[in-house]
Amino acid sequence: MPGLDINELSSLQQTFNEAIDAIKEEIRLGDLPELSSTATTPHPLDDPNILVSPRLFEARRLALGSIGQLKYLLQVPYEKVVEQSLAPYDAACLDIFIRTGIVDIILASPRGASLEQIAGDLDLHPHRVRAVLRHLSVQGWVREVSEDVYCANRCTLTLRPGESGRQWAMTKGKSKVAGSLLDMVTHPHWKHSTSITHTAFQLGHNTDLSIFEYNKENPAELRQWATSVKTLGSVYEKTLLHDYPWRSLKASTFVDCAGGQGYLSIGLAEILPSASFIVQDLPEVIPLTCENIKREAASAVESGRLQAHPADLFKPQTVQADVYTLRYILHDWSDKDCVSILKNISMGAKPTSKILVIDHVAAPAIVSRGSDSDGRHIELDDLTGAADYTTITAPPFIPKNFGAYAYMPVALGTHLMGAFNARERSLTEWRSIVDAAGLRILRVKPLRAKTSVIELGL
Repeated sequence: MPGLDINELSSLQQTFNEAIDAIKEEIRLGDLPELSSTATTPHPLDDPNILVSPRLFEARRLALGSIGQLKYLLQVPYEKVVEQSLAPYDAACLDIFIRTGIVDIILASPRGASLEQIAGDLDLHPHRVRAVLRHLSVQGWVREVSEDVYCANRCTLTLRPGESGRQWAMTKGKSKVAGSLLDMVTHPHWKHSTSITHTAFQLGHNTDLSIFEYNKENPAELRQWATSVKTLGSVYEKTLLHDYPWRSLKASTFVDCAGGQGYLSIGLAEILPSASFIVQDLPEVIPLTCENIKREAASAVESGRLQAHPADLFKPQTVQADVYTLRYILHDWSDKDCVSILKNISMGAKPTSKILVIDHVAAPAIVSRGSDSDGRHIELDDLTGAADYTTITAPPFIPKNFGAYAYMPVALGTHLMGAFNARERSLTEWRSIVDAAGLRILRVKPLRAKTSVIELGL
């Protein structure tokens, strides 16, 4: 085949096979059930909070990255253009699936729901329902078990009421932001602005308010937005509590800055029974926080170890603590605002205090040559039997960010740009912000998640 680099194809095949072999072995060693796309019950690996072995986590990451690179290598470029240009319909079909109740009918039908039944029960046109379900079946959301009969699978289960996937998907506004992104990027007066009120969010929602001000004036949307943001934290909470050495901090006081409903502090209060925690957020959020911490951690609240206080990130910190945490906060703000936030926190800190930035550290999409810039080279087999998590080195022809595996944080970064004029950042970008705030990066601890802990000192 003209233009096909057989060395690259062979290398990717070898990498993919090694990753799959490692996954199969770790599934066996972990006594996990076999994976199946036809299963109608969750597999343990479907839970993003599961603490799998470091080798299994990295093998999964590598397998998904390999699949992406193989697709890009083999797919006809024109077909890729058409596929990408039609991507808005992916979200539209998922939205229809959930909001019309189609997913609920399928979930309630173990042997499958017919097109006739779905369309009749919901008073929808069957041709339109079929188009949506065929679209979703190609993407693995449902199975067409016989013509026009659809059954749930493992992916469908994350769209059940109360599940994190459904909570994230139910938050409105993403399509409006995405549809206005071009206008934001080319806006004659905004295209060089970093203001949170000069974004695709304002253009898409026809408002002058920032997303925070808009949600403040729309309580129902604020609650749904808070719920969806909570899912980003909760799905990786177990690995955050396990992979970062919290006990080694020997800290007695924690302040969770812009801590939302307080889930991080609730989790930490369980593993650090001698420490006290203050969740800070804006006044309009604190009622939600108080309601939640009383429900989820009643004893810690009653003892006074867990409290919630109103605070503003853009005012000097008034509480002196050993540790300040910022989970998924700075990625919502411009560089200038991040510097201000960090400076304000440091004003209330002690010389020995630490600031923990819990956020994504974006790796470049540079295709790897098989070793890191510092000469570090770690393979899957090096993690055999390992208890402590560390990342492997991307093999040849795999991007340093593991390509397709990085799609979620990369796409989220694009959404952050459109909604907040913010972004996900690389370590170089984080270092620039930290230096400007007069702080130091002490270390970066990767987690078995799409996030890391950046430990800062004064």
